[in-house]
Amino acid sequence: MFTCALVAAFWLLMVAPIDQIHGSPTGAPTAACESMTPNHGYDGQNSSSPFNTELPAGMIAYMDDPVHLELRASSGTYFKGFLIMAFDKNDNSATPRPIGTFKLIEGSDGQLKNCGTGTMNAVTHTNNIGKNLVRVDWQPPKYYMGTAVFRTTYVQDVSTFWVKTESITVTFVMPDGSTHDPMTTMRADKMRFLL
Repeated sequence: MFTCALVAAFWLLMVAPIDQIHGSPTGAPTAACESMTPNHGYDGQNSSSPFNTELPAGMIAYMDDPVHLELRASSGTYFKGFLIMAFDKNDNSATPRPIGTFKLIEGSDGQLKNCGTGTMNAVTHTNNIGKNLVRVDWQPPKYYMGTAVFRTTYVQDVSTFWVKTESITVTFVMPDGSTHDPMTTMRADKMRFLL
């Protein structure tokens, strides 16, 4: 009986990819960028996540201003891994493109990641130590006038994770509070000048 269990364990180690056994303790692999799903060999949780991506400054930001984000655990809980990206709320394509770039905040666990054709458009963990708070900054694309949503996959342990939990949205406006596209106005002014 013991020999059968030992042989089964050996074959599991030989056949299963290493991240299905131990997870990805040093950060999400590039393969996780599109689906934001860990390849741990388990399904994500269907319950409400005990972790949130918060925007302390609120739901409105001025065009080109960075957004401060806090990845938080509920009291008494922690997450070991995460992957966060920003998306345009109105991008309903099958594989939406991440937008903007992230910046790390000193003293916070995280490493920048390039997903898809973008650069520094995702952040993931650097270790599998329990975390209850991670802070990052996000810079929207130049002249972005839209509504962004942040999607975060939180990993509590190799078999317990929540995929693409959504933050509240943040809408970018002009300093006067309007939501018109400044590039459209600049192009119209240029056309008037040429006429």
